[in-house]
Amino acid sequence: MRKIIVFLLLSSVFLSGCWDQRLYKELSVISVVGVDGTIGDLKAFYAYPSSSDDPTKYIVLEGEGKTAREVRMNANKKTEQTMDIAELTTILVSEETAKKDLYSLLDVYYRSAESPMTAKVVITDGSTKRFLELKENLPKEIGEYYLDFIQSFEKSSIYPVTNLEISANQMFSEGRDLALPYLKTSGDKGLPEGEGIALFNGKDYTGEHLTLRESTFATLLGYKKSDIVELAYLMHKNGKDISVGFNAIRFKKKMKVTQDGSNIKVKYNIYMPIVMTEYPPDHLDQKQKREELETFIEGRVEKDVARMFKRSQEASSDVVGIGEDIRAYHPNLWREGKWKEIYKDIKIEAKVKVKIVRSGSIR
Repeated sequence: MRKIIVFLLLSSVFLSGCWDQRLYKELSVISVVGVDGTIGDLKAFYAYPSSSDDPTKYIVLEGEGKTAREVRMNANKKTEQTMDIAELTTILVSEETAKKDLYSLLDVYYRSAESPMTAKVVITDGSTKRFLELKENLPKEIGEYYLDFIQSFEKSSIYPVTNLEISANQMFSEGRDLALPYLKTSGDKGLPEGEGIALFNGKDYTGEHLTLRESTFATLLGYKKSDIVELAYLMHKNGKDISVGFNAIRFKKKMKVTQDGSNIKVKYNIYMPIVMTEYPPDHLDQKQKREELETFIEGRVEKDVARMFKRSQEASSDVVGIGEDIRAYHPNLWREGKWKEIYKDIKIEAKVKVKIVRSGSIR
């Protein structure tokens, strides 16, 4: 009898369940959150699947309150289940909301152990509600849809890879400003469309964003090349418009900083070997034709890089992270004053060298 009692006691230890377990059937699993308004007058939208049989169907809960936590509590009262953000993939923030201390809005996620730090943070053109009330039937669950959508731009080197964790680090960085995806809706169906990179100054969105092409060069110069870099231009030659498309195989850059009195100059030397993907005139086996095309691409890329830096400096947004290099390799310049005040007035140039390594022609 004593042996049986001992056996039962030991068994109870090994068979005990998790004290903090949460059953899936008792949860509203939130995959996308939208945030509008400002601290003191916030509104948020929470999307979660409405059917276990069809994950593409979803419900949007709406909450209001003075703080981000109060908003979530208010929305939680409108569902028969407990809201859970453990599978959150995307946080959408309206551009007006992001202009006033983005970190204060995201603080509630950083303080929760349930929050996945891999979730994407995205700035939207107008209210985030429109991005959760899509008129088109999605091919997948809405959280998965937005995650794949953003990652496709990251793989194309248009957006730098960012998430909740990276966003927090960059909002507190003195040498690099935060760069987040900027989305708008397009067409009658209101589907999301990538617009470029939202430029930040510290914790605040500046109200300015780069174009897709400018975003590509900001990502290449400030971060690194991802899987693909695909660009296209229109060449005007002999009264005709000629399509020019290519993929960059590599993107090598070297930065040089010089100072003449109070004048600071930053120069980038860029080497970009490419593969042509579109060029109807062909004949790229001829050295003259090839060099002519290389010169054209070099000029267009240099202009795009110059426009990207001009818009970034006007917005006081060091999206490329020049300040990190200044602090590391030119500490004297870093100590001379506040970096943002210096950054706006420095001269930035880019010299591009393009090399066509494959014409892509099968003829």
